[in-house]
Amino acid sequence: MDRRRKETLDRDQQILDRLAKIEHKVDSIEQTNAFALRAEADKHFAEVKKIFKRSCRRAQIYLAADGARSVQEIAKHLHIQRQNVGPDLKRLGDEGLLELVDSQSNRDIWAKKPVDRTLRITPFLCKEFGLQGNGLKQNSANKAARRKRRR
Repeated sequence: MDRRRKETLDRDQQILDRLAKIEHKVDSIEQTNAFALRAEADKHFAEVKKIFKRSCRRAQIYLAADGARSVQEIAKHLHIQRQNVGPDLKRLGDEGLLELVDSQSNRDIWAKKPVDRTLRITPFLCKEFGLQGNGLKQNSANKAARRKRRR
């Protein structure tokens, strides 16, 4: 019985070692992609600007899609009608900026792709459109803070 347990532990350790090597390779590929993107950051950032143009709503939806919100939750968070959120999420997904990370019982969860960190899209959108990192307008945060202080 001890021999069998030792074989199982050895096999488990081999599997863990292989997984660690795979994770290392994936990390290396992501780092390589990040360096390649940064090398041509101006070209890629011009594409990002084209995607958002002057669409504050699209920027808000992108920022609100933080990997924890469904379409309905994004709409509620931003005080936008649900049917106005879905098309922008799909477009941002088609453009390669967002991805569908989970789908449970008719509830799609969206998240930003790693390109966001590489090209620093979130800080750009916050500055360009006067938004917070969660997609709400800066002045909305100031109003909420003032209301809170009054209480």
